Amino acid sequence: MQPKEMETPQEIASLIARRILGDKLTDEENAQLDQWLETSTQNQQTYQNVEETDLVEQIWLLEKSGYGSRMAERFEKERLQSSHRRLWKHTFIAIGTAACILLAVLFHFSEHTSQPAQSPTPVSLIQPGSTAAILTLADGRQFDMQSTNPDSLHTLLQQVAQADALKEADQIAYHELSVPAGGEFQYVLPDGTKVWLNSKSNLRFPENFDKEGRHVYLKGEAFFDVTKDTRNPFTVTTSGGDIRVYGTRFNVTDYDQEDFSAVLVSGSIEYQPPHGKSVRLRPSQRVVYHTQYDHIDVQEVDTLIYTSWINHQFIFKGETLENIMNTLSRWYDFTPVFQSDEIRHIRLSGRLNRQEDIRILLQSYEASTGIKFRINQKEIIITQ
Repeated sequence: MQPKEMETPQEIASLIARRILGDKLTDEENAQLDQWLETSTQNQQTYQNVEETDLVEQIWLLEKSGYGSRMAERFEKERLQSSHRRLWKHTFIAIGTAACILLAVLFHFSEHTSQPAQSPTPVSLIQPGSTAAILTLADGRQFDMQSTNPDSLHTLLQQVAQADALKEADQIAYHELSVPAGGEFQYVLPDGTKVWLNSKSNLRFPENFDKEGRHVYLKGEAFFDVTKDTRNPFTVTTSGGDIRVYGTRFNVTDYDQEDFSAVLVSGSIEYQPPHGKSVRLRPSQRVVYHTQYDHIDVQEVDTLIYTSWINHQFIFKGETLENIMNTLSRWYDFTPVFQSDEIRHIRLSGRLNRQEDIRILLQSYEASTGIKFRINQKEIIITQ
């Protein structure tokens, strides 16, 4: 049986939506879609882009939020005014929210690949971050870690630690490593523990771990690869509680106005919240302390989602747009401005290389949801 000709883009979108979402297609429908894919490499790339942008996840999240139906209405209105209306031989058919979203994405990629070259887009003030940190020693001296010779600094820190070890002191001397907005930094602590600090984070650590154990203080986000020492536990203190370990790899997030969380990659950690009993985590578990309600949740998770930043990636899965924009704002150093509370709670997925232009992700969200992102200096204004 010869597949019938694909007459309208909504038919294509409907079949793509059903195939990706696991709906069983008939032999004729499969042949139709395969024929469309074989027509051009651009069609194949479009299909691949739809799969790789976590659009399936976005479809169901939009359905749950009720935003998908409004997207369908908006798309129909724009279609009637569009220069593409000659492509539509029949009256618009109600193909479902999922297909409408896919159709919007199909046109998004089609327009971007078919338009002639235009004048260069003005350079945005919102740029990816870079390696940046300031180390403040216990005696007040400061070092810009981008311009300081690592070997010279290491020698100096050893000398300071050895000199203070000979003194009789009632208080422990602490150094502080500070990473600004738009920065990240990797550092090795005196015991060999590796620490990755994310944007807008501070880590206080003793200049000599041998004196009073391995105890550090964190504000912000950090990934720890702790050197094993069963006789000397490693403790991370945050405003959201303490984490006690002996040798393990884990991520901790403790920003102002956000819930505390810790994700265990390997080993074992014990989390002590500000109130109540401690919780011991197994690998691939995440603990969240909801500060507003003084409540703890423990979940099985894909740790890659929460540790992707140390591999120069953003990965979001079913996250609220507010949390996504807050995360992006620390790295790209901007202020998100929401025009309505409703938009804050829409849940989306997506991924972006941390060195890429933020507009790549924002444009994919615009295509799949109808939400608008407008960059104004160092602000991103979000409207619907």
